[in-house]
Amino acid sequence: MKVWITYLSILITVMVLLLCSIRLHPYYQYAQYQDSVLSPSSPKNDTLRIAFIGDSWAEYHYLYDSLLCSMIGVDGRLVRVKSKGNVGAKSKGIYERLSTSTRPILKWRPHYCIISAGINDAVAKLGEDNYLHHYQLILRQLIRLGIKPVILEVPDVNYRAIASREPWTMRIHHILSSLLTGSKMYEFDSYRTSLKNSIDDLVREGMVVYVPADAWNPMGYLDNRRLYESDETHLNPLGYHLLDSCIASVILRDMKQK
Repeated sequence: MKVWITYLSILITVMVLLLCSIRLHPYYQYAQYQDSVLSPSSPKNDTLRIAFIGDSWAEYHYLYDSLLCSMIGVDGRLVRVKSKGNVGAKSKGIYERLSTSTRPILKWRPHYCIISAGINDAVAKLGEDNYLHHYQLILRQLIRLGIKPVILEVPDVNYRAIASREPWTMRIHHILSSLLTGSKMYEFDSYRTSLKNSIDDLVREGMVVYVPADAWNPMGYLDNRRLYESDETHLNPLGYHLLDSCIASVILRDMKQK
C-alpha cells in the first residue's frame, strides 16, 4: 500500500510540474526579431541626443536627466537626455516596447542609447539564454538605426531582499522557473558573464559601449546601503550621481575616439 502511495505521489508531482510548464510556456517564449520601419538616418543638428531605456532604473532616471546633460555638456556642447523605462521590465519586454511605448525614443534619433536590463530576468529565473536572445535583439535594432548602445552591466542588488518581499505564490513561480531554465535562485553572475562574452566582438569593433558595474560601484554589494534606497534594489541620488558620472565619462571618451 505504501508503495502505491509513493508512486501516486510521484505521478501527481510530475503531472503538476508538466501542467505548470505548459501553463507558463508563453512566459518563456522567445520574441522574434521585427525590423523597424524607421530609416537609419538622423536629423542634422548639433544637439547630442542620449536615451536611457529599460527597467525601473531607466524609469526613475528621468529625475536625473538634466544632471547627465550637465555632466556631458561640460564644454558647452548642447545635450539632451530622455529616459523611458518600465518597473519590472525584463529584456523581452524592453525589446517589444521598442515598437510601442519606447518607439518615440527611436524616432527622436538618439546618438547613444543607455540600456538597463537584466535585474528582473535574474529575479524571475528566466535563464541567461532567454536574456541573451532578447538583449541581442535590442542591440540589433539600435545598431541598425545608427544608435550606439551603451550597455550597463547587470548591477549588484540584494536579490534575497527582493525575494523576501514576494508573496508565496511568486516564490513558487520562481522555484519552478529555476527548475525549468536551470537558473540559480540567488545568482546573477552568469547573466553578466554570458552577455559580456557575447558582445566582445562588438566592443572591440566600437559598435557598442560597455559599462562594467564595478566602474561606478567598485565595492559592489557592500555599497548597497550607501548607494541604494532602503529596498536595496533601486539607486538613491548618490547612486545615480555615481552611475551618471561613469556614463558621462565613457560617452565623452567614445566621442573623442571617433
